[in-house]
Amino acid sequence: MKKLKYAFWLILTAFIAVVIWQNWDYFTTPHVLKLNLFIYNEPIPPLTNGAIIAICVGIGVMFMMLFYFASRYENYRANKTIKALRLAMEESQKSISHLQQEVELLKGGSPVPPAESSESEEKVEGLVSENESTQETQS
Repeated sequence: MKKLKYAFWLILTAFIAVVIWQNWDYFTTPHVLKLNLFIYNEPIPPLTNGAIIAICVGIGVMFMMLFYFASRYENYRANKTIKALRLAMEESQKSISHLQQEVELLKGGSPVPPAESSESEEKVEGLVSENESTQETQS
């Protein structure tokens, strides 16, 4: 699969290089952009079409990276919340089992062994594993 990916990027790069080479006159033709803001009315120096295209692609890549890292931050915060809730759930389960044992001892019966796993724990574990697998596929 890595070789296929490498070949794909090599072919794509070669194709872009051929397009630029065959249209070199278009990419080197300078143009003057005009921007009238009513306050700032200075002329923009002439830029070639290639430079204008490169600037637009660079701005697009910056926006893409911004949105990507913003989504990664949201996943990071969600993972922190999941960990905190899991710890709280475990502490609650421990205190519940301890209180059940105390109640049984006070009633005079034999202590109840702690529960192995409840349905709610299994549902939470399923959701957590689903969330982790979704994050792995996004990476």
